[in-house]
Amino acid sequence: MRLLAETTGRSESFFLKQLIEKGIHAMEDAWLPREVVAQVRSGNLPAQQHGTIFDLFDNSIRDR
Repeated sequence: MRLLAETTGRSESFFLKQLIEKGIHAMEDAWLPREVVAQVRSGNLPAQQHGTIFDLFDNSIRDR
């Protein structure tokens, strides 16, 4: 990242922020249904549901 910052004249924190933002978008695209991603990105976040949730990484079911 240091090489990118030095070569482009941007700060390392700029590239870190880009990496985080792009990574989060990639995770949303990979793990969430398309309609949920569209709602979130349009600012129409659905109300949080209480009850059972799925862990995206081990597919276990847990109660909140």
